[in-house]
Amino acid sequence: MDNLYYSLASGSSGNCGLLLLGGARFLIDLGVSVRRLTALLRPFGLTADDLDAVLLTHEHVDHIKGLATFVKRHRVPLYTTIGTAQALLEKFPQAKDHFRPFYSGASFTVGNVKVSAFPTPHDAADSTGYVLEGGGARFGYATDLGFVPGPVRAALVGCGTVVLESNHDPDMLREGPYPYALKQRVAGPRGHLSNPDCARFAAELAGQGTRQFILSHLSDKNNTPVLARRQTEAALADVSAGCAVTVAPKEEMAAPVALCREEARVCCPSA
Repeated sequence: MDNLYYSLASGSSGNCGLLLLGGARFLIDLGVSVRRLTALLRPFGLTADDLDAVLLTHEHVDHIKGLATFVKRHRVPLYTTIGTAQALLEKFPQAKDHFRPFYSGASFTVGNVKVSAFPTPHDAADSTGYVLEGGGARFGYATDLGFVPGPVRAALVGCGTVVLESNHDPDMLREGPYPYALKQRVAGPRGHLSNPDCARFAAELAGQGTRQFILSHLSDKNNTPVLARRQTEAALADVSAGCAVTVAPKEEMAAPVALCREEARVCCPSA
């Protein structure tokens, strides 16, 4: 099985990604309905029961929209931090037997894949990002970041492919339709990562080995794919890094992205 990432949904209305890595099948977040998930998995020859794990980043609705129905129909384990599991069990006590909670910053294995979690700054109970290693690839996932603290930087160094939040353009957010309090929340240290901050961090990672970025969680009202891509590509050009940049659309990707292999340090072509 090839190492692939396929974004099923990305943005304020829903977030969900399929990761095939090292012979294991992961879902990262569950922000789509089970009916939609079933349809999106079908072209891969998969059903939800074929998944080895669901990795949840936090409890906000755009990341767990399909959870209640999913636990009724499927026995796939749900991995998340203890704080997130507790927050979710207050709403979904029926999911108790599905959870595999872990302490923030812990590492564990699923099949032949090592999963390492790292804390993220967001206004949630105990939000987390992930680094997964297997099949000769190292993959990082970091969205819903108010800023990029040291632990996030350290965790993502050396990942060949990184899914990274590029949520908003600061000018669009400032001049846009959101109420003042919401603008402050989005731009704050426990909100979402802006295009300039994403671009600067991408350039840092590129200087340490990352060769592929998938920009994610773009705001519908405060960003555009063109702005997000342009800013990150400009920052990467400044460090002379030959990196590929893909923007995850609101709906599913047109095609999955093949992950960079660690030993090659160059990007595989998209599938």
